[in-house]
Amino acid sequence: MDIERFEVVKRRADMVLHDNTVYIGGQVAEDTSGGIEAQTSEVLANIERLLHSVGSDRSRVLSVRILLAHREDYEGLNRVWDEFFPEGQAPTRACTLAELINPDWRLEMIVVAARS
Repeated sequence: MDIERFEVVKRRADMVLHDNTVYIGGQVAEDTSGGIEAQTSEVLANIERLLHSVGSDRSRVLSVRILLAHREDYEGLNRVWDEFFPEGQAPTRACTLAELINPDWRLEMIVVAARS
């Protein structure tokens, strides 16, 4: 089975496709000037862009690991999250507190999805 890598740089690929399973590496906000809701929206929009590029979408997300920099951001993260995923199609999820490499990042998401 073929392995396809997307948006590859020296150390990483943003996404890997293998056997109709999509693996999206840690996604963070480029615009760090906003709060948790703005950064969550940007990260989820980028995940959706990557999914669409291989014929998938948010309803096909299987699992998300969320690294959250600040416990107090949990409620804001959930407000955006709850609007993003269709009713009854939420993926499995783990949310942990983490010290992220860039102190301006409020969260990072790692995703596994099925391709349509």
